[in-house]
Amino acid sequence: MLSDIPDGSVCYLDATIFYYHLVEAPTLSDECSDLLKRIELGRVQGVTSSVALAEATHKVMLAEVVHRHGVAHHGLIARLKRHPELLDGLTSHYRVIATVRGLRLPVEAITLDLLARGAALSSQERLLTNDALTLAVMEQLGVTVLATNDDDFDTVPGITVYKPLRA
Repeated sequence: MLSDIPDGSVCYLDATIFYYHLVEAPTLSDECSDLLKRIELGRVQGVTSSVALAEATHKVMLAEVVHRHGVAHHGLIARLKRHPELLDGLTSHYRVIATVRGLRLPVEAITLDLLARGAALSSQERLLTNDALTLAVMEQLGVTVLATNDDDFDTVPGITVYKPLRA
């Protein structure tokens, strides 16, 4: 559980933490919001990366399209390419950056060196690109605590993964 992250820890925040903080999902949202509150209060130090924020922003945007227009998640990207007007007037995705700014959260930029390290970790740990970049950033920053709702990190050695409790 995210509440098990010890006070005083430095914790990398994956995209899913921001997503569930901003998009209502019973049980998941409360825990993610509580973690961000602990960061705001200085009990946990949070860090993230530009790639995690881009991914969170993308997911929040898609969730707003689904909610606002009542369309299914399945085939959503293809539908948006055919009907870009579905993106008109969306605002929820701005809240990702506003949340990070409000917390004064350090954001690590993705560099070519991090991309190269991520590519190596992708093969080594059998992870997709964004997840491998998460590991590369954590490695660079010396962070070993990860807050996520992503099961792909469960077998990665050297990190401690905390997830919101699933119903």
